[in-house]
Amino acid sequence: MNSEKSKSTNAGERSLSGLSLIAGAVLGATLMYFCDPHRGKTRRAELQQKGAGAARQAAHELAKRAEDLLNRAKGLVAEVEAAMECGEQTVDDSLIADRVRSHLGHVTEHASAIETAVVNGIVVLRGTISSDKKRAVVDEVLSVPGVKGIRDLLVAA
Repeated sequence: MNSEKSKSTNAGERSLSGLSLIAGAVLGATLMYFCDPHRGKTRRAELQQKGAGAARQAAHELAKRAEDLLNRAKGLVAEVEAAMECGEQTVDDSLIADRVRSHLGHVTEHASAIETAVVNGIVVLRGTISSDKKRAVVDEVLSVPGVKGIRDLLVAA
């Protein structure tokens, strides 16, 4: 049994010494490459420039990610504040009507053809609209802060 242990130990020592030999050769070749009297200075400068460029690029990426996280955090804070405001106060119907008309301009080019009225937070829509825009208009109006419901009297053309 001892002879088996000594064989495995000898094999481990040989592979370790082989690895040491390879590592030494790689280190020596690297030193020769960068310490060459003719081109070594240029190679070292090139390596330094590449390293500095990589560091600048990494810093730029880190700054972009930090800015993105900051913007996301600000957005979450704004959403929470808006949710708290909506729960605390009732919004005037004329203000809701103004908001609805503003939002309609983002969905359709013919927002002026849609008549809006607001009664106790319920939006009444009348007018003619293209059938492909009707659902988008209704969805947009429902997303307006302060809108409690919608009465859709739009006619699809």
